[in-house]
Amino acid sequence: MFSLLISGSATAWETDQLMRMDAGRFKEYSGSESEPIAAETPASLKGLEEIPSLLMYERGTEGPAADTVRYGFLRDVRLVKRELQFRFSEEGVFPRAVINEFAERLGLSQWEWGRTHWAIKDGGIPTALLERLQPTYDVVFSFAGEERTYVEQVAACLRSHGVKVFYDFYEEATLWGKDLVEHFDMVYRKSGRYCVIFISEHYLRKVWTKQERRFALARALQERREYVLPARFDSTEIPGIAPTTAYISLAGRTPEEFANFIQQKLGKVSPPI
Repeated sequence: MFSLLISGSATAWETDQLMRMDAGRFKEYSGSESEPIAAETPASLKGLEEIPSLLMYERGTEGPAADTVRYGFLRDVRLVKRELQFRFSEEGVFPRAVINEFAERLGLSQWEWGRTHWAIKDGGIPTALLERLQPTYDVVFSFAGEERTYVEQVAACLRSHGVKVFYDFYEEATLWGKDLVEHFDMVYRKSGRYCVIFISEHYLRKVWTKQERRFALARALQERREYVLPARFDSTEIPGIAPTTAYISLAGRTPEEFANFIQQKLGKVSPPI
């Protein structure tokens, strides 16, 4: 089984806090495997946390993420009065056009595209569809190999606190055999909420860091927000990073302290008072 949630509200899935669905729309367009599941039964709702979910918008919805379909797992599903509330742990996204291609295999009828509801579909999500998943991360790292020891400790600290981080050593199996230019374009231009660039004299000289930086800066230019977060080991000037861009100095700062700064930026911890 898998859950398919469709909303007509353009920002329904654009939060890392509580998400909601009218309990009256629960199990519409669902398959026979969903029969034992009831909104009034907490144990059966808990079972929904074990199956994958797709979150998408109704056809015709206008918004920055209207053509984005989110893939992941529901967490803390519960019924509150006449509303189902839950959190969502995202693992990646699909372009809406890809879901269109697989609509029949997903059991997605033409009538569902225009109605807010929560369906529980029979069977699983096709492997061929999952192969086209674009992974998502809270933060992606761009750094020179000479700074790996420090960066790896930052990544490990974030990972231990449930932050999804793109750090190359965590992705060795995924990267194996891929066209890295194409894949890094997806990672640094599309997949992260933020990109931390670890600036140093070594960073300036590397070929791959230059490529990663280009992809990240293209995203920043397109969205016109603080996507690129500079962190400095030294005062080296980096093309594309304006000297007026606020940065975090890593001089005398432990990896754990810097990881806490990243968590604050992500809104996962509160800044010290």
